Amino acid sequence: MNLLHAILLGLVQGLTEFLPVSSTAHLTLTEHLMFGGRPMPLAFDVLLHVGTLGALMVYFRRELVQVVMGCFGMDKEGRRLALWLFLAMIPTAVFGLATRGVKEAAKEHLWVYGIGLLVTAALLFLANRLSGERVNQSEQDLAGRDLQDLRAMDALAVGAIQGIGGGFGLSRSGSTISVGVFRGLKLPASARFSFLLGMPTIAAAAVVELRGLLKPLLKHQPLPAELAFPAGSLSPVLLCATGVVAAAVSGYLAIGLLDRFTRKPRLNGFAIYCVAMGLVMIMLGTSGVLGHR
Repeated sequence: MNLLHAILLGLVQGLTEFLPVSSTAHLTLTEHLMFGGRPMPLAFDVLLHVGTLGALMVYFRRELVQVVMGCFGMDKEGRRLALWLFLAMIPTAVFGLATRGVKEAAKEHLWVYGIGLLVTAALLFLANRLSGERVNQSEQDLAGRDLQDLRAMDALAVGAIQGIGGGFGLSRSGSTISVGVFRGLKLPASARFSFLLGMPTIAAAAVVELRGLLKPLLKHQPLPAELAFPAGSLSPVLLCATGVVAAAVSGYLAIGLLDRFTRKPRLNGFAIYCVAMGLVMIMLGTSGVLGHR
């Protein structure tokens, strides 16, 4: 593994974690192209999540402070938002753990990710159309609800699609934003909740992956070959630092881009990209060029 690998993986992680195009699908495809399907080193994977988490925390630092203050009873709106985030994480954890084995198996079949991207495209098209119709509505009930009007069922529905979809090529940000819109939220409000929900979600994913790293270390055992840095790699510290910086910077830029694109309904471009990439991954997967059929 060299410096170019670290930069490219960091950029792919940062950009696709927040843009509604499925980071899992893009990282899996990148791993197939770079390493023949071998997963990236586990420590590197965990630290890439840390980089994107840092980007989220910096971009939404005001909301993060509000939520923290709410947890200590010092901000009413922050307390409600913290409650909805906690509530959304329940179905995310339940469905995420229940489907984890299937999602791991899907990494060998790129066509599964292609189908997930096509589903993502359909969700984005529908959410964009519905949001566009609401923009011209004068009645408050028809125009959609703001973030402060979020309800318990909204949080549960968004959390459920996040737990079900993550790992099959169904974009986390795309599916959660879309479901929020389907539940009656305005597009900017749905996007904001999706971003904020990304903080505990990415942190939890990093912790789950970290378990696989700590288990052999605590038992004073070497990491399995498929989880360690390949022989002949550059310094792991240099590679990890490079990947984290690339993921954090590109992630911050991706958050800003999607934040602007959701202020007015402009999701169709991402949907078209998902269709194109989905078809490519289906063809690669079913032809046997990459992965198993």
